[in-house]
Amino acid sequence: MQEYKITQFASDNYVGTHPEIIKIINESMLATELPYGNDTYSVKAKEEFRRIFQTDCDIYFFGTGTASNVIALQSGLRSIDGVLCSDIAHIAQDECGAFENFTGAKLFTIKNENGKITLENLKEYLNTISPIRNNYPKIVSLTQVTEYGTIYTQEELKEICSYAHSKSMIVHMDGARLANAAASLNKSLKELTVDVGIDILSFGATKNGALLAEAVVIFNKSLIKDFEYIHKQSMQLFSKIRFIPAQFLAFLKNDLWLSNAQNSNAMAQKVSMGLKSIKSIKQLYPVDANEIFLELPTTLKDEIAKKYYFYVFAENLKEMTSTIRFVTSFNTTNEDVTKLIEEIKKLAKPYN
Repeated sequence: MQEYKITQFASDNYVGTHPEIIKIINESMLATELPYGNDTYSVKAKEEFRRIFQTDCDIYFFGTGTASNVIALQSGLRSIDGVLCSDIAHIAQDECGAFENFTGAKLFTIKNENGKITLENLKEYLNTISPIRNNYPKIVSLTQVTEYGTIYTQEELKEICSYAHSKSMIVHMDGARLANAAASLNKSLKELTVDVGIDILSFGATKNGALLAEAVVIFNKSLIKDFEYIHKQSMQLFSKIRFIPAQFLAFLKNDLWLSNAQNSNAMAQKVSMGLKSIKSIKQLYPVDANEIFLELPTTLKDEIAKKYYFYVFAENLKEMTSTIRFVTSFNTTNEDVTKLIEEIKKLAKPYN
């Protein structure tokens, strides 16, 4: 078994599972239920989704975020179609070409601004797409929270969805950290999806305290046709799939999703505030949720890496600087953050 260094700040994928979710998994393990989504946990979890989103949505359960993204997009695509996303979108940069492999369609990547697609950039990019010679622009995919830890406001989402719909396009949301966005903006999940015009949502719980639990939530009824066949063909209809909706049942009830996200967001703010006084460390993007991006001397990065896990996003060999990311989680404590800040301040003294 790998021995971890003190505390990790690499990703919310590193941490364990919330006790309430472990509890319901254990309960469902002892139950005898119908297979392939006909179990009581699936029925009850779907009821919870409809309560949370306050609409008659359709819900399908998945084991991975990549699968939920790709299959959600596939439901609205032909091979002649294309998806517009940011140039740092997870579907474009971190899913090993799964989108292209399974859909046969094309990704159009738009230059991001602080991680986000702006309405202006979307309009400009659409003007560069040639009829017939280029794939037909069919879907806009937005990541909430973005890959740089920033958040689309409710108004920004409304504007993009309204424009996309005026061009007969569908809007997909990669909501792996949607809970963190809702907690940060003090908005409901419905307000950031249904109310702004999102057609189909990939909703994640794995990064927010679940063991492995992802879902596709379909708001636009035109996308439901044949989805159950696509779900099966994509190898995501597990016989004992009840273990995934069981997690969502605990996740959505009593707002566990919200309290988990509130803690990770609060801890990220504490990290951000604690590091602001260090002259040799530059914070690159607004800390809207639970991710902190920093630029610092590479030698300082190497010293911190001896004690903590984090992701290195870029190395500038000429300037001898590195871009790194810290991520806080549902179970990150004040003590964890205080120790991190104190340690980094100590290591950074020679650089200030």
